[in-house]
Amino acid sequence: MYRFFLLFAVMGGVALGLHFSWPWFSPAIIAGVAAGLLPVWRRGGFYYSFLAAFLVWGMYTGWVHFDTEGRLSDRLAVTFGVGSGWALVLITALFGGITAGLGGWVGASIRRTLIAFRAKA
Repeated sequence: MYRFFLLFAVMGGVALGLHFSWPWFSPAIIAGVAAGLLPVWRRGGFYYSFLAAFLVWGMYTGWVHFDTEGRLSDRLAVTFGVGSGWALVLITALFGGITAGLGGWVGASIRRTLIAFRAKA
């Protein structure tokens, strides 16, 4: 259970800190490195990274939506046909979570492959 909180804290803290200066796919890179360095299973690497990025990305886009009174996100929601700006915030958080989750899965898979390669050598 400590792995969950450790990976969640590392992923959430670093993603939140670098979200303003790095590109949109930076949580996937961070999740891959964190899941590669910490001992997690592939499934856990995906789930933990997904949850951390979903919460960070959702809170950030929700804050932007709330701060701007939904001006831009409501217009984009009408353009994409999703109904409301809050639905767009949820979709954005889901997209960020999937992106980071796949990064965490790749990092955990690379770690597992390297461990298996060392065992054979």
